[in-house]
Formats: sequence, structure tokens, C-alpha cells
Amino acid sequence: MISKLFYLTVLFAVVVALPGVAQNGQAHDLRREGDRNYDKKEFLRAEEAYRKSGLLEPTSKGTFNLGNSIFKQRRYEDASEQFERARDLASDDRVKADSWYNLGNAKYLNGEFEPSVNAYKEALKLNPDDLHAKQNLLMAMRELQQQQQEQQQQQEDQEEQENQDEQDQQQQQQQQDQQQQQQSQGDEDDNPQEQPEPQEQEQQLSKEQAMQLLKIIEEEDQKVQEKMRQGTPEKKKAKDW
Repeated sequence: MISKLFYLTVLFAVVVALPGVAQNGQAHDLRREGDRNYDKKEFLRAEEAYRKSGLLEPTSKGTFNLGNSIFKQRRYEDASEQFERARDLASDDRVKADSWYNLGNAKYLNGEFEPSVNAYKEALKLNPDDLHAKQNLLMAMRELQQQQQEQQQQQEDQEEQENQDEQDQQQQQQQQDQQQQQQSQGDEDDNPQEQPEPQEQEQQLSKEQAMQLLKIIEEEDQKVQEKMRQGTPEKKKAKDW
């Protein structure tokens, strides 16, 4: 249950004219105009009147009602600002408590559950018997718990996805390395290592070396011929009869 509080300004009779009274009276009239527009559910016109009143004479209740008119237009963030101002301007604990309470409502409907919980707690410190604040606090705490669980689950899912992406990248890199290695081996098979070139032929003999070798060959040939002659038997002479 989320209820919205609304304050009506009080009309004071002015007997003696004092400095600043005309201005304050104009601010009061504007607040009254804002009240009438609010009752007719003309919230934008009510907002305009309250804003003009606040420029002339800022008051906690006028600022509070400005927050309500903005709240009715579902501009919860802007309404929160006005409820915070009304809280700071208020000197009465009841007005402070109601400002905290409506701040909790605006934060809740804006999806800001943790600030909403804190606002309702502050309202209950000033007005512990506020049943609506207690009920709304329980609602906000449940929403906050669910929000935190969802955020934790999202974080876990994100971490799991990041780990999976990292594993996929590693596997892809391994596959690329294997393909490169296989390609390198294939290139080696297609281009066998160069065979060693045959040794260069021995250098040709010089002229002196050739003559000496020829001389040696001739000497060896002569020796062979000599041995052959020695081994040939001499012819026998004919016997005399």
C-alpha cells in the first residue's frame, strides 16, 4: 500500500501591513491556487502555481505539495528532489516524517529500492506508529532482495559466459596452431632438403707431376720387360752327331 500525503495551506488574516507582507500574501495565494488545481487533478497547473509560490516564499509544506503534484505526473525523480527539499526545510518532525515517507514512495516507484528502504526507515524513526510506512517498508525490502538476487545471477551468468568465451578462444587458438604446424610439415615434404653437391673433381696434375708420373710408369714397364726377358729360356744348340 502506497499512499500519498497532501498538505493544505492555512489562510491567515492580515491586520497590519508590514514590509514583505504583500509578497508573502502573493505566495500564499499561489499556494492556494495550487491546492485548488491539485484537487481538480490539474497537476501541471498545480505544479506551476507551487513553483511560483516557492520563488516568493519557500516553505516546507509548499515544497511538499509541489513534490506531490510532480509525483502525480509520474516524474518520480523530480518529485524525489522536492521531497528532499521539503524534508530539509521542515522544522516539524511530522512534516519531516511525511517527507521521508513520500520520498520512499517516489524511490520505490522509480525502481530505486535500496533508497526507498532507507527513506521508510527514516520516516519510522520520526513516526514509529505509521502503519503505511511499515507496510511499504516490507514491500520495498522484498523488492530489494529480489533485485539483489537478480543482479547476482546476472553477474554469475556474465562471469560464466566470459569463462566460456575464454575457453573457446583458447581452443580456437590451439586449432590454428595445429593447422599451422601441419601446413609447415606439408611444405617440408613438398620441398625436400637440398642434396649435397658432389665433391669437386680433383685438380688436374701439373706438367712436372705428369712427367714424373710418366717416367715412373716407363721405369716400371722396363722392369717388367726385364723380368720377362730373364724368364725366357735360351734356344738349345743342335747336337753334333
